[in-house]
Amino acid sequence: MPAWIRVYDEYQDLWQYFEGDEEGWVTRQVDLRGGDGAAVTAASLEEVLRFQEQSDFAAMSRYQQRYGVIAEGRLTAWDGAPRAGRISAEEFERVWLDARRALGSAAP
Repeated sequence: MPAWIRVYDEYQDLWQYFEGDEEGWVTRQVDLRGGDGAAVTAASLEEVLRFQEQSDFAAMSRYQQRYGVIAEGRLTAWDGAPRAGRISAEEFERVWLDARRALGSAAP
């Protein structure tokens, strides 16, 4: 079952929102600055893989400049992090859409 979580990264002062697939792999990620809630990252594994398959490194670079870099790996040990918790799919989707609008587009 997919999972949606929110974690606060005190070191970077970021609220990080993750969507994970059934195996725990990160599929989408949103990072919001803690101070003002401004979107920093709104990256999708599906979109990244599409650029990699096309070997379009210029487009990949533009994507990363606009939407940031998605975390590689699985969602593990997050529940031990301070201020971490599960969120609903609806809350994640709202945060995702707001971040994509703020960063310039709903889809690349």
